[in-house]
Amino acid sequence: MSAAFGRRVVSQLFAKTEKRSCIRLSTSKWRSTAAVASETVVADKPSKNVIPTPEPGRVQAALLKNFDEPLQIENIDAPRITEDKEVLIDVHYCALNGPDILLSKNSYPHKLKLPQILGYEIVGELREVGDHAAKAGYKVGDKVIALNKQRFGGFAETCTAEFGDIWKVPNSLKLIDAVCLLDGYATALVGFEKRACLQEDDMVLVNVGLGGVGLAAVDLAANVYRAQVIGVCATEDRTTLVREKGAFAALKFHDKKLMKQIVNIAAEKDIKEIFDGVSGENFKKVLSCFTDVYKSGLVKDLLHDNEFSVVIQHLSREGRVIVAGLAVSKYDGKVAAPTGSFGVTGVSLHEYRDKDHEFYRSVGDEVLEFFEDGLISPSRSLVAGLYKINSAMKFILKMKASGKVVIDMKNKEVFTETDDDD
Repeated sequence: MSAAFGRRVVSQLFAKTEKRSCIRLSTSKWRSTAAVASETVVADKPSKNVIPTPEPGRVQAALLKNFDEPLQIENIDAPRITEDKEVLIDVHYCALNGPDILLSKNSYPHKLKLPQILGYEIVGELREVGDHAAKAGYKVGDKVIALNKQRFGGFAETCTAEFGDIWKVPNSLKLIDAVCLLDGYATALVGFEKRACLQEDDMVLVNVGLGGVGLAAVDLAANVYRAQVIGVCATEDRTTLVREKGAFAALKFHDKKLMKQIVNIAAEKDIKEIFDGVSGENFKKVLSCFTDVYKSGLVKDLLHDNEFSVVIQHLSREGRVIVAGLAVSKYDGKVAAPTGSFGVTGVSLHEYRDKDHEFYRSVGDEVLEFFEDGLISPSRSLVAGLYKINSAMKFILKMKASGKVVIDMKNKEVFTETDDDD
């Protein structure tokens, strides 16, 4: 995918008239002076502790000190860049994503050494710039987006990042919108472009879940690719938001009704035979692989965004259906696949970062272009200050978040639910 692809797609579409707002781990050492958590991550067990007074020359951060316990606000030694490839960011906002919560509960494939500062989707202003970053055109004062999935550190007033993981924020883009963009949209874009070869008028069934990638996939499919989108959601709130993103149908998951609902919707688009006979049985298996996550009843199973954009293509002479979402692994890879099984291809933005960095960079550029052209509209549900971060985690765990949850590092006491465009 190149910038030329983005321009070609954009040239074929009419832009929306308004824009909507929406880990190598850090090896820095810190010394604690006080600890606090405004409310516990575990719902219904509030914890009241004292917020430490800010100290000159130090920064405040939310530390994970014990798994499945509230994050603690502490004063720590300010991080510094130690390598030419690094930059130091004055953090304005950091997204609170599903993997952050899973990591805090030790329910993620990647394991942490404690204590640790979470947060990897960051926007802010460059405070220090290493030599490599300076040669690449970055300077102190630049506003940037960082995907810090190698080292985290975003839930602190300042953090370090590698210059290869930052993008300049366009002047037309508000920082609070920028923090809602790159991770989810870039992952979904890779899936549609590299795996699905998505085309205009294809039918796309997106398993939206609770994480950010599913909602981004709906937005991209409907408004950039001009595909016909069906969204399967965990909550009614999400079905409303999915329709607002441009999907022609959005369904709250219902195990016994879902297949029939999809068949009826597809029939309106003259896609029929794909659901009959052997093809129909195979489609049921595919659908089950993607929607079994809803049957567990566990919120944590819906928060995995690490390899969301798994994409299956299902072809028939009457039409093409592409299924994208979080898939549940059915079989042990060491055992021979049973008859009638199928393959699922996962997409990890982290892997593209390491294996094809130029492509990884171009994906981020394209997402920013799409937003500037008014084609995509990231949504946010909550803006919470650093001191309210545990309440924000509880907000997600109670399935209240339909859009992004953003941690405000400058206004530390704020706690504002929002679905508007301001």
